[in-house]
Parts: sequence; structure tokens; C-alpha cells
Amino acid sequence: QTNLVRVWGSSSNDVYIGGHDASSHSLLHYDGNKWNVINLPVSRLYDINGIYGFSTTDVWAVGSQAYSLYEDSSLICHFDGSSWKEYSVTGGEWLQAVWGSDPLNLWAVGNNTLYHFDGSFWKHFPFFIPPEGVQLLSISGLSSNDVYMVGARNNVVQPYDTAFYYLYHFNGSQWSVVDSSYTTPTVDVRKFGVILKAIDGTLYSASDKLFRKEGDGWIIVNDDPLIFSLGGSSSDNLFAAGINAVVYHFNGSDWKKIIIKENFQEPIYDVWTDGTEAFMVATDGSSTFIIHGK
Repeated sequence: QTNLVRVWGSSSNDVYIGGHDASSHSLLHYDGNKWNVINLPVSRLYDINGIYGFSTTDVWAVGSQAYSLYEDSSLICHFDGSSWKEYSVTGGEWLQAVWGSDPLNLWAVGNNTLYHFDGSFWKHFPFFIPPEGVQLLSISGLSSNDVYMVGARNNVVQPYDTAFYYLYHFNGSQWSVVDSSYTTPTVDVRKFGVILKAIDGTLYSASDKLFRKEGDGWIIVNDDPLIFSLGGSSSDNLFAAGINAVVYHFNGSDWKKIIIKENFQEPIYDVWTDGTEAFMVATDGSSTFIIHGK
């Protein structure tokens, strides 16, 4: 079973894909010719849920101990160009995403867990956690003092299939909740998406639509409800993808729908592009598909 759902690269010859794999093949690397399994220096079975870096010699991967998602399950690893190192962290639950404004200022987020890296150590950072708990799903920003993250409240209030989301903002000193949205079986008051990415100085979010942040609010830039992932290299080179292998490309003027392959219908979970080549990762829950285009 392989279920890889995240992709990040520094170039088209240096691309990583991560997720869950029952054989510990949870992190793969592409060198321009072939894919290789990365064997992290971790003794336990693990999942990789977030990948982010600044160069081919500065890459971070975060996740969790597989099948044990709660107490002391956080996993943080770093690649310095020659070897991978696991950072020791305690008291955290599973991690879902990682982002930084520069190599000395990074954040790792997950279930009721927020870590900050100051260039030397990862430490817990305070933020609002509701009584029900919160799953921090994504984080991205425009600078060290303008960072956003989305958290889904662990819902224990009926109706059970109500989903409630917080939008957090970091101003350089503290995190605060600046917005929220919710969906029910009959009402969709979604104001922003659950996946965040800063592209070319603009913050975008995806989930049942593609949103762009403008001022204190968000506007819809693609209203296809099948969208829940995005990637791009600039404001005139954006990809929005999601359920049923739906893929759109924006060239700065209009959106064009792309057919990946006839009869291919798997959901696409993540997209990365350097402006010339693009990589997407899709999975049906048991098999992973890597899509590479130029």
C-alpha cells in the first residue's frame, strides 16, 4: 500500500514526494532520471505529510510515527545536501505541514501542535486550541511577520459532519484567529480553502474552489467544487487540481482545463512546478501516481 500525497522541489531535477507507505518507502526523490527511496534515519514506521525547502541542500520533511498519531509522534527531519538528520522533539502529535520564510525561521504544524525553528532548535509555540482540539492542516506566508495557517476543529458537536475551520495569522510576535468558516450537509459558508500556498507574493487557498487573498478577505478565482490542491511558479502560471483528476492551468488571462490521460480519474493531492516542468501526485488510497509534464 502506498499513499503519497505531497510534492516539493528545488528544481525539475530535485523533486521529493512523500506520504504513507506500508514498506517505509514514504519519501521518494527524483534526480532528473529516476525515482529513489529515501531511507530516513528513523527506526520506526513513519509517514511524511509535509515537505519544504530552500535549496537542494536545505530540505525539511515532517510527519508522524505511522499508526501512532498522538503523544510524542511528531517527526521532523532535515537534509543538508549530504545526509538526513532527525530532530528530537517531544510532546507533539502528528505533523501535517512545514513552511518557512528563510532557513532560520520555520514552522511545523499538526494536530494540536505548532513548532517553531530558530535556526538551532524546534520549540513549541503557543496558539489558540479550542476545547475540541484542532488539526492544523496547512501553513504558508508572505514574510516572517505575515504567516497564515488553517486548522480544522476536531468536531464533537452534532451534526457530526459539520466542519469548522479557523484561519490563524502570525504578525511577527503572536498567533491569533482572524477568520473562520464552516460547512454542514446543507450549508456551505466556506470563506477560504484548507490548503494554503504563497505564490509570487500572493496567498492562495484551495478546497472546493480556489481562493486568492485580497486585503482582509478572499475572492474566488476558480469555482470548480472539485478543486482541493494547487501549485504555481508565478501569478501567470498556476495549477488547480483535485477530484476525478481535474486539472486547470491559469496563464495570466484565463483558465484551461487539462486532460492528464484518458480514463484517468484519481484525485490529485498536490502540485509543484518551476515554471517549465510540473509534477503532480495522485492516489487512490492503495496506489500512487506521479504525473510529470513539460
